[in-house]
Amino acid sequence: MLVLVLNSGSSSVKYQLLDMPAGQVLARGIAERVGNDGASLTHEVPGQEPLALARPLPDHAAAIGLLLETLTTAGPLGSLAAVDAVGHRFVHGGEYFSNSCLVTDEVVATLTAHSDLAPLHSPPNLAGIAACRQSLPGRPQVCVFDNGFHASLAPEAYLYALPYELYEKHRIRRYGFHGLAFRSACERTQALLGRDWREMRLVTLMLGSGNTANACDRGRSVDVSTGFTPQEGLVQSTRAGDLDAAIIPWLMEKEGLTAAQVVDLLNRRSGWLGLSGVSQDLRDVIAAAGSGHERAQLALAVHAHRARKYVGAYAATMGGLDALVFAGSVGLKSPLVRASICRGLEFLGLELDMERNAAQTEAIISRPSSPHPIVAVEINEELIIARDTYDIASQGGLP
Repeated sequence: MLVLVLNSGSSSVKYQLLDMPAGQVLARGIAERVGNDGASLTHEVPGQEPLALARPLPDHAAAIGLLLETLTTAGPLGSLAAVDAVGHRFVHGGEYFSNSCLVTDEVVATLTAHSDLAPLHSPPNLAGIAACRQSLPGRPQVCVFDNGFHASLAPEAYLYALPYELYEKHRIRRYGFHGLAFRSACERTQALLGRDWREMRLVTLMLGSGNTANACDRGRSVDVSTGFTPQEGLVQSTRAGDLDAAIIPWLMEKEGLTAAQVVDLLNRRSGWLGLSGVSQDLRDVIAAAGSGHERAQLALAVHAHRARKYVGAYAATMGGLDALVFAGSVGLKSPLVRASICRGLEFLGLELDMERNAAQTEAIISRPSSPHPIVAVEINEELIIARDTYDIASQGGLP
């Protein structure tokens, strides 16, 4: 079965074409800087030179259209008719969906009605479904939900201290995100350390454009930094993360902002973009900081401080930890960010090896003498999505 996996982020679309159940990758690629200047698509077919296309990509629908076209013009497909099923990473299923499910009109309607829970991600996720319905009619499509991993949270972890009737009426609670990344990170940590991840207490920092911290206690997610929406928690590319809620009405009064404008400020103009004034791409912020840009340096320091605080808090939640895991594009490839976060965590038995930390590939990066290992892992959300898609599509369900 050929499964096309679409993983739409806030400013990117990653994709893979896999032969399942073997998991063989026939093609992969990424559309980057979607909605921004300098947008491009990189397409890779094993055994061939990567293809780089610089194209205007004003939105996610345009990015998906280009990648579908490229799968046929640059291979490995002669026609899109060869695709048997499509799996979509969907950020937020609320309390309506926790397990992966077949896409139906009813599912789309429910997800559309609650897309305001993840305003940066749900619209591109839905755009992916719509584009594939048009280009790949009749093929089963599957939604795999990012918050499903965190369905194991206890009420004391997922409830906010708001009037309880607001939870009953609106289901306002912590949901958590990046669950697919955490599923993959746990598996890769097990492979590196040779220990069953279901027997370890893991603190994982998923660091990319969107960031989430997770406490996984012997196979169960017990706490997560993202909450009702992906806004809460760590400093992210354009999201503010944790802040005093009273700031919001204060800003609305002082700046004359509407609710929609505040949402835009918190989701699209904050984070290390807002602090640095440089870019939403952390690579640009790091480069500017290295050139002496003070606000870029400050943005990196705030980012590291917030992440370090979550590591300590989650170790306390689980009564200790057995490993610290860095994942995501930044977590895997930025020795500078990892070193900044690990500074001062020796009291938890986490001792970073600066030479090992120079690696930008999957590795154990702690000292051999470190009581607890620190690892950097390469996640594969697409493989997780492909597995769930194959399982559901193999049951013979039709949309």
